[in-house]
Amino acid sequence: MEVHHHPHVEKKNFKEYFLEFLMIFLAVTMGFFAENMRETISASKKENIDINSLFRNLTTDSATITYQMQRNEDEINSLDSMMILIRSGRYKYEPEMLYRLAYNTRSFQVFGYSNITYEEMKSSGSFSLIRSHDIRNNLVNYNNFINGGIRNLESRMLEAEKNQANLQSDILDDSFYPSVDSIINHHALRSDFYTKENKSTSFSPGKQVQFSKLYNFLFESNVLMNYYQMNMQILKGLNEQLLATIKKEYHLKNE
Repeated sequence: MEVHHHPHVEKKNFKEYFLEFLMIFLAVTMGFFAENMRETISASKKENIDINSLFRNLTTDSATITYQMQRNEDEINSLDSMMILIRSGRYKYEPEMLYRLAYNTRSFQVFGYSNITYEEMKSSGSFSLIRSHDIRNNLVNYNNFINGGIRNLESRMLEAEKNQANLQSDILDDSFYPSVDSIINHHALRSDFYTKENKSTSFSPGKQVQFSKLYNFLFESNVLMNYYQMNMQILKGLNEQLLATIKKEYHLKNE
């Protein structure tokens, strides 16, 4: 009977096993570090793109805040003037001024801010990539201040303006303005707008009660507008602080 002999296989010693293990370990470790480095570079690039976009948004906000505050100041002055006109009784003799101020005090606009990048970062989860804890907190506070205090006052301002407009429609006659075009294109604000050919108006003694009520609505709008202006001043400070911090942290330059 034929006998089969198994080939003799030389056993590996401990050193050879250890070298194989070390090579596998190094290969896996280097792969891990390479992947981690790639993710870090990608995250850093994403962070810089988002920060530059945020900086542009905040710069736009800065200009919008300045414009909004000027509009607020103009409307506060118009409210003051109309209240004086009614309180003094001069509205009976200066209907042109009354109609001009009635037009001016119904032009409130809400603050439109640039929050596209901030919302995108929140929804995508990239907000956490911002390395500065202070910048993250300041961004949250900035947006919360707008969506909380600012928006609340705007809602109250619009309601007060609506009440004022409804009462003015009962007191005033809009045919005093020659055309819709005169309102849309602001011709009604020209000093030479009111001529003898335009319709004149007088107010009956019975409207005194309505004028007193209108004064109260104007007073409410004036108080709210002044609070709104104070809050816009606070927002301006928050905006300036954010811009300065981001500019310093990321070494950005104004465009």
